[in-house]
Amino acid sequence: MPRRFRQRILDHLAHPKARPEPFEVLADQLSVPDEELHLLEQCLDLMIEEETLVVLRGCLALPSMPDQISGRFKRHPRGFGFVRTATPFAGGDLYIAAENTGGAMTGDVVQAEVRHGRRGDRSSGRVVEVVQRRRTRFTGTMIKHGSGWIAEPDGRDLGELVVVRDADAKHVSVGDKVVLEIVHFPEGPYQAEGVVVEVLGAAGEPDVETAAVIAAHGLHTSFDDAALDAAGNAARDFEATLPEERAAREDLTDRLIFTIDPDDSKDFDDAISIRWDSRAKEWELGIHIADVAFFVPQNSPLDQEARARGNSAYLPRLVLPMLPEVLSNGVCSLQPGVERMAKSVFVTIDNKGKVLRERFAATVIRSTKRFTYREAQAVIDGDLKAAEGFARTAAEYPNELIEALRMSDRLAKTIQTRRRSDGMIHLDLPDVDLVFAEDGRVVDAVPEDDAFTHTLIEMFMVEANEAVGRLFAKLEVPVLRRTHPDPRWGDMQQLRIAARNAGMDIPEEPTRHDLQRLLDAVKDKPQSRAV
Repeated sequence: MPRRFRQRILDHLAHPKARPEPFEVLADQLSVPDEELHLLEQCLDLMIEEETLVVLRGCLALPSMPDQISGRFKRHPRGFGFVRTATPFAGGDLYIAAENTGGAMTGDVVQAEVRHGRRGDRSSGRVVEVVQRRRTRFTGTMIKHGSGWIAEPDGRDLGELVVVRDADAKHVSVGDKVVLEIVHFPEGPYQAEGVVVEVLGAAGEPDVETAAVIAAHGLHTSFDDAALDAAGNAARDFEATLPEERAAREDLTDRLIFTIDPDDSKDFDDAISIRWDSRAKEWELGIHIADVAFFVPQNSPLDQEARARGNSAYLPRLVLPMLPEVLSNGVCSLQPGVERMAKSVFVTIDNKGKVLRERFAATVIRSTKRFTYREAQAVIDGDLKAAEGFARTAAEYPNELIEALRMSDRLAKTIQTRRRSDGMIHLDLPDVDLVFAEDGRVVDAVPEDDAFTHTLIEMFMVEANEAVGRLFAKLEVPVLRRTHPDPRWGDMQQLRIAARNAGMDIPEEPTRHDLQRLLDAVKDKPQSRAV
């Protein structure tokens, strides 16, 4: 349990303006409640013991940066960059001036020499060696330059033109989009030099640009035979193993469970259920996530392929799934009317939106209905005729299903009210759906519908994530967590200027509630998106 403070401590003390702080000040800065101060103290003792923290005249601080460090480089578009080490040091990331980057690109692992600043000044450094390149292949557009060729690379990672000496051997034409292997990275007065690995076609053509994105990011476009065979076997064996597995799981096949997804969804990852206890005045919210791990044994060919991909990739008119479609769109998809394996989180919430307790279970579920966002919203609003038009499955709405949706709506709004009082800032920035012509060119951009059911699902998924986070914290299981850091001072000043131009004013150091009031003031006004 004590280690759950570790990352918060590191993030706080690694800030460039951070100074050594006594225990009481650090606890106050981290907003640690009195009943958890002993846990913070235990965590600090562990970090001091492992030399992640040092004590300077009774104050806690990160250790000073040594004379040489190893870390990952991030290049700024203007040429300078920063080196971030695995374990932070006082002063934060190491600044590297443009002339001292040693040809390092964003993501490269580098060795850097540290030049310590005078007291109060930030240290800077010089890259002395690129230990490992994150990537050596880039995409770009060919340009004729006198009697030779150069390529203008896509994106900002490389940042300058590449000399190409073998272009004629690949029969390239001016304006071709190509894949380049960099043989010499830019350093000092020397330009980058590369060779053409593949000619993709004419730059600007939709399919060519999509192919360039795939090549630039090293995306996998197909599965090997071992992964396909494993996926096929898992799908075929599912029905045979279902009776035995059902006996080992909590059976929820009789419970009213449903999914709410976009119109064009093919795979359904999560479903919800809801109950209201009128005597206790409590909701039981069930969030049911497809149990993909049941079909993907650890270190199996499928697991290795999924790890290599990391996630599904969504490109214009193309999806590159993390798992073969026989799984992602089949037995791992919570389709209506069929039994599926799930991991379920049950969160009990009072009528003020406060979480009272939670439990977790491996389950078997059978979704009752697949809703689209607009269909579910129309049902909640009582417009069943409109709901029929938005439906992608049978437009049948028994009373118990209507009531479940309306209970979900009430609970989501209760949770939203609680979160707002806690300082949640909701940015009303709907996604934009692109409309394509037959040749793949974008002909229109349509904002996503503003149905509250989008927020409903968001509220419920966050509840599930927080419940799992609390469980892992209790068990001291290290996990990746996504956080939203406070905005930088300069960005906040830009917001103050934008707000003033819109006829509103906010304090120089606004609180979350100040920002909420600003967003409320511009809601549904022309300047709302700009703010």
